[in-house]
Amino acid sequence: MKAVVINEFGSPDTLTLAQTDQPSFSDDQVLIRVSAAGINPVDAKIRSGKHISSDTLKLPAILGKDMSGIVEAVGKNVTDFKAGDEVFGCINNSYAEYTVCSPYLIVKKPENISFEEAAAVSLAGLTAYQAIHDHLKLLSGQSILIQSAAGGVGHLAVQFAKLSGAFVYGTASGKNAAFLREIGVDQPIDYRTEKFEDMVQDLDAVLETMGGEALYRSIACVKPGGTVVCLPSSTMNDPKALELAAKKNVQLIWFMMQPKKETLQLIADLMGEKKLKVSVDQILPIEKIAQAHKAIEALGVRGKMVVRL
Repeated sequence: MKAVVINEFGSPDTLTLAQTDQPSFSDDQVLIRVSAAGINPVDAKIRSGKHISSDTLKLPAILGKDMSGIVEAVGKNVTDFKAGDEVFGCINNSYAEYTVCSPYLIVKKPENISFEEAAAVSLAGLTAYQAIHDHLKLLSGQSILIQSAAGGVGHLAVQFAKLSGAFVYGTASGKNAAFLREIGVDQPIDYRTEKFEDMVQDLDAVLETMGGEALYRSIACVKPGGTVVCLPSSTMNDPKALELAAKKNVQLIWFMMQPKKETLQLIADLMGEKKLKVSVDQILPIEKIAQAHKAIEALGVRGKMVVRL
């Protein structure tokens, strides 16, 4: 089968299109023919060797964590799916024509959603949902600042926050202001020309995506008893952030996304009902995977990028 592999850690140019063996599957697994794969910042971090999982990754390796496709075959113990089912999920080794997974990691794709949209939503959607509902526990009438609100996780977090009834502030470049309002942001903030800490105070919550000074400034915007969820794992337990949060009685949370099937099903239902929409910035052929990684690292992507297999 055709797959994108890395033989060493490094730049996007280390991504190589190669012919590999089709994976075998057990009695408890599903074999999927991949239609499209989502591109995530974590993919680039793993490829560069800068992610914690890079330390234990056996090379050569197939990357990717998001996909949509068609069930090719199922193990004899699998009863939830059958050959021909259109599915999507958060699965390792998705940069390939075929991948294997547990049925717990996939759900059926709504008929009115494209394979490209479905491939884009799993990892970012699960991260956004868990941040907003499981950790920030956002309630109707509360206020939240979502950093990088036009990004992959951010634009989905905005929609979950609005569905919960919150007032949403969102940072992005000025060119994305109309997009932010379209997805539900009540007050867009242009991070290039405006200081968000001058515009928002006494927030209930912040979803922070950058770390460093952006994290420290975010803490200053939260009222005592409020919460900041920090997505970059590299900033975990930042001493200055912990000190600032303690002085203000603000809770700081770093978390690792958990691929929960019930949450993935909820996301599928919301997309099928047109209550949640994933923005796909670009769709590229798998042969241009390096270009996709370069775009992700340039931090200029609105929503998600997808490669088509």
